[in-house]
Amino acid sequence: MPALEHYLGQVLDDKYRLEQLLGQGGMGAVYLATHLGTERYVALKLISPQFMRNNEFVERFKREARAAGRLRHPNVVDVTDFGFARVKEGQVAYLVMEYLDGCTLGDVLAEEKRLPLEWVADIMEQVCSAVNEAHQQGIIHRDLKPDNIWLEPNRLGGYRVKVLDFGIAKLGPTGEAPAEDNAASTIIDNVSQLRAAAAADAAATDLEVNTLLQSPQLTNRFSTQHDVNADEDGTLLFGDTRGTDGPHGSTTVPGSALTRVGAIMGTPLYMSPEQCGGGHVDERSDIYSLGVIAYQMLTGEPPFSGNTSTVMRAHREQAPQNLREREKKIPKRVAGVVMSALSKNPAERPATAFAFGSSLRGQSEGIGALYRRAFSLYSEYFPKFLKLSVIAHIPVFVTTFLMSGLFIVDYYLRGSGRGVQIALIGVSVIFSLTNLLAYMVSSSVISGVTGIIVTQLAAAPLRPVELRDAFGVLRKRWRPFVKTVVRVTLRIFLGFLLLIIPGIILSIRYSLYAPVVLIEGLEKKAAMKRARELASRSWRTIIIVSLLQIVIPMTVSFFVGRIRVGFNMPRASLGEKLYQQVLGLANIFVIPLISIVPALLYLKMRQLGGESLSAVLAQIEESEGERSKWQQRMRTRLSLPTPTSHKVTTRSNPSTH
Repeated sequence: MPALEHYLGQVLDDKYRLEQLLGQGGMGAVYLATHLGTERYVALKLISPQFMRNNEFVERFKREARAAGRLRHPNVVDVTDFGFARVKEGQVAYLVMEYLDGCTLGDVLAEEKRLPLEWVADIMEQVCSAVNEAHQQGIIHRDLKPDNIWLEPNRLGGYRVKVLDFGIAKLGPTGEAPAEDNAASTIIDNVSQLRAAAAADAAATDLEVNTLLQSPQLTNRFSTQHDVNADEDGTLLFGDTRGTDGPHGSTTVPGSALTRVGAIMGTPLYMSPEQCGGGHVDERSDIYSLGVIAYQMLTGEPPFSGNTSTVMRAHREQAPQNLREREKKIPKRVAGVVMSALSKNPAERPATAFAFGSSLRGQSEGIGALYRRAFSLYSEYFPKFLKLSVIAHIPVFVTTFLMSGLFIVDYYLRGSGRGVQIALIGVSVIFSLTNLLAYMVSSSVISGVTGIIVTQLAAAPLRPVELRDAFGVLRKRWRPFVKTVVRVTLRIFLGFLLLIIPGIILSIRYSLYAPVVLIEGLEKKAAMKRARELASRSWRTIIIVSLLQIVIPMTVSFFVGRIRVGFNMPRASLGEKLYQQVLGLANIFVIPLISIVPALLYLKMRQLGGESLSAVLAQIEESEGERSKWQQRMRTRLSLPTPTSHKVTTRSNPSTH
């Protein structure tokens, strides 16, 4: 192979001038290049001429181009061009990508070892979003590892994650399970053969960056004859390459060998058990790899280490040490999410990459983060919430005015006849119940509408916050909302009559019913069942938040003097009674704040179940009117669907292109 610097200054296809060598390997290199048409920097990956005569290398390169080309996602490196160009030494293949600043997650872990939980949650959430998009496009990465996760500064003090290197990705039709590798898988059980493979790569000093590409011929021939091609970047390609020589006297391996059933592909430290056994690989294999990466970020080490055969056997047969046994500070719920992704049985792993990332994020955020977010939203959108509360409290204003008038009448008619006093008592009872009902109605309206607003802010932050939109949802679903409110209220009221405890239990169980009705359109039993199901995802969080929702208003009322505690307290004067009624209106400011918390809790519970916010927004929009054109465009993918009507299979020598 000629010196890689030899290509510097050359122009490929009259479009790309190679400016600087960024990295290199046995197959080729990555250059900083200038696109002559726009004078924009790009990253250009190039395969050197001698490897162009090997179909396996070229097919792998084409695979990376096709896989990355299918994806249009902010967390996937953007591939803009692919082609073949003539240079002095022959023909080269190149892949053009966006040029990224920053470093890999592998670079970070090499220095930091363990990362804070909030970092892990943020990185994994972005990675999982990219991987989930790939899975929806029928692409399985198969080589997820820290070195393929790039952290790019966003110039706002943070970073954006980019997933790289789809070189050994498995491709299938968009939206369908990948068609390749769907036959019955050949499992390689011969441990001696794996140890032979380990001996072959014993010279590799860092197992973390070793990518193993083991062809299916290994099963029968590897122990007697094998060649090893090792990239300088740690990529290892194992397999019998003594096939039919090509036209130029070189070894050629059919490109389909890259996807043949039984082939083992991936980086041993991060490979799933089914990858290590050469078995059927689907989306859940990537989820296992994501679990290994999360495990390493939290503990400083991957779950298994050692030579290739030891690691691969451990992935298949050995249970990883529990996360909390290595790092006590990791929350139990977070450890549970990561360990579920490391299950040997693919069916026991999170159903999707999004579900894994979402659940990890949800479990990493404690109750304190929930209330900090609530205070932040309340202060940022205070005028909106205050306006909502004033509108919802109109019935309370009326009943408060009536109660105040009754107190005044009672004060001036004190000492009147018995009949008048009985009438005043009866009216007082009616007004008190009416006042209580008014507070319940206003609280329910505020809770429901706040849930809609908070959900919109979380799912579509660019959308303006409009009360009329939220009230529009309430107006269209007010019947099921009222029916469910009455049903839940009666159950809770009866529960409080039965020695209070059952009422508290029912309040906790159905604490999320309001957003369920207004956002998901369910009602009565279905809504109550759904609320209970959401709460069951984290009873501990639900119980603590529900109790705080009671304690906080009571504490505020105590400090402002609305609640008084003591023995032999004197009868309240007219002024004190009127003052108490005015203090009750302080709920105009308190109820919106405490209503934000259940709304955030509702989203958190959906997050723990791996339910996307886009699905939540779609449920809200079903009950809304026609949206403006820009909002419709924001909700529509602006890319063409991936072409799947035909598939071009290239088996000819690449030099003929």
